[in-house]
Amino acid sequence: MIDHGTCKKREKRQTLTCFFNRKYSFRSVAVDKFNYRLLYSTLFGGVTAFNLSDFIGARGYPNVYWGWGGEDDDMYRRVRRKLKKSITRYPIDIARYVMIRRFNHVSGRANPNRHRILNSKYEYDLDGFNTTTYRLLDLRFYRLFTLINVSLVEETYEQIRQRLNIQPKKRI
Repeated sequence: MIDHGTCKKREKRQTLTCFFNRKYSFRSVAVDKFNYRLLYSTLFGGVTAFNLSDFIGARGYPNVYWGWGGEDDDMYRRVRRKLKKSITRYPIDIARYVMIRRFNHVSGRANPNRHRILNSKYEYDLDGFNTTTYRLLDLRFYRLFTLINVSLVEETYEQIRQRLNIQPKKRI
């Protein structure tokens, strides 16, 4: 399974390959926006490849990050901590991506609670596709992919904190 962020495209010289082994591959190692550098060693967002059964074992991506940030780092931790899997990275001279800068695309606002949620070490079974509440708007089958359009209800941070048993921040 390939998770491809909607704001990146491969450079022309890169070939798209898929290998399905027991490891995960992080493919967008070098992005033009970051001068083709890996920002930090646990970076896992952008374009990643998963074995489907392991993706299901991780409960899919988390649903507790509204706005920008946190979900990819959370998935990295699910892969490493819950599944105890290693992650492979394509070489920096091959895994090159360019940010798409068209149609007045603007990133979402940063989630102010993303670090609190990420660092809470919550139980991953409490969040993921198994806890997703949605309304199906459209389902379209294409030759290479399926487009699923749903409507989600956004939880407040307090609802997320209670559901995941995250302790409130202590005041000093």
